[in-house]
Amino acid sequence: NNAAIMHDDKGVLDCSDQAMKETFDVNVTGPLSVTNKFHPLLKLAAECNSEFPLSCARAAVFNISSEQGSIHDTKTSSKTAYRVSKAALNMLTKCQASEFIKDGIICLSIHPCWVPTDLENPRAPLSYKEAVKDHIVQMITHCTEDHNGIFARQNFVPHPY
Repeated sequence: NNAAIMHDDKGVLDCSDQAMKETFDVNVTGPLSVTNKFHPLLKLAAECNSEFPLSCARAAVFNISSEQGSIHDTKTSSKTAYRVSKAALNMLTKCQASEFIKDGIICLSIHPCWVPTDLENPRAPLSYKEAVKDHIVQMITHCTEDHNGIFARQNFVPHPY
């Protein structure tokens, strides 16, 4: 699940109710809805591939989060709605992980790296292609049951919640 919008608020007092609702709708409710709709197919994939250990070879949900969703690392209130929504996405991932594991589906939340997007500064150090090839694909191909429920940076380095 890779969905996100970010309003350009300067802090809590600048964050409108509407901006918070819109951001949650896309960044949290969207991934919840998509995953719930696909759950029967993910469960079927896990059953059909039960000869494999729990991993992407069976079934997995990757929620693309952001380091800005880390409560532990927050030192500014800018982009309040975005930060709060990504923290909520991380909690959603933990809830999915605890519920879906019984169906053979692992779930994790990742901060793939800083890439140039419409949401962020185009000065990011990696291109989209580099981020996907060097980080996201590597994580998808190497995830295991041990990664279920984590919030991680590249190469499964745990990121503080």
